[in-house]
Amino acid sequence: MFQNYDIVKARINRIKEELMELESLQRQLPEGDLICAKNETRYKWYLSNQGKSQYLARKELELAEKLALKKYYESKHKDLQCELEACEAYVCVAASTEADRAEQILLHPEYERLLAGEFASRSKELEEWRNADYERCQNYPEKLLIKGTQGKMLRSKSEAMIDRVLFAEGIPFRYEEKIVLEGTILYPDFTIRHPKTGEFFYWEHFGMMDNAEYINHACKKFKIYCENGIIPSVSLILSYETQEHPFSINEAERIVTQYFL
Repeated sequence: MFQNYDIVKARINRIKEELMELESLQRQLPEGDLICAKNETRYKWYLSNQGKSQYLARKELELAEKLALKKYYESKHKDLQCELEACEAYVCVAASTEADRAEQILLHPEYERLLAGEFASRSKELEEWRNADYERCQNYPEKLLIKGTQGKMLRSKSEAMIDRVLFAEGIPFRYEEKIVLEGTILYPDFTIRHPKTGEFFYWEHFGMMDNAEYINHACKKFKIYCENGIIPSVSLILSYETQEHPFSINEAERIVTQYFL
């Protein structure tokens, strides 16, 4: 069975629960869609329903809030459906795959001896990859304020925790390396190579999940990864925080242990 099979199965169950909760909440909200149109410096609200558009005055704030919440729930529902399809596809493949074949080879003493040279070669390749130059994100250099390992500068204390744990465990990684997915340029927070297999992983830490605009940006990025076969809990690592629920070094250590140790 694949390493993350049980994790993905548990995530599928949780997604289904979340979808049912969202559907129940959506049924309690009013009909129609909210449209926010900017007029010079202010936004105007419109209720779109059955092909008709109706202006909402400021005194109808409660209705506008409910419609905004409905739009958020609908978007989250679509994101969860996308993740559910990706997870179910992974489970389908994993369930039909013979379990731990590579691990069984390594448990054989003679194969282990014969493969020692290959692993030493891979270790050298990963070390060269870690130390090689690469194209980094040049956006908002003024926000690179937190000092990380090996003199690098990072954008947040949470990223510094991840950086420190990866470095301490000897996991080869790069910070904000440029990748191109079907013409779209992304800069994952961390591009990581598995220390044994050399497999690529991408770690995105979303540190402002109590900010609506930030959430929309995160969901768009998440969708791009999924559309390009980079799936959460498989090769995409996701971590989150809000002001009330900050990220911790213990969480960073738990994730690194789960995926790489």
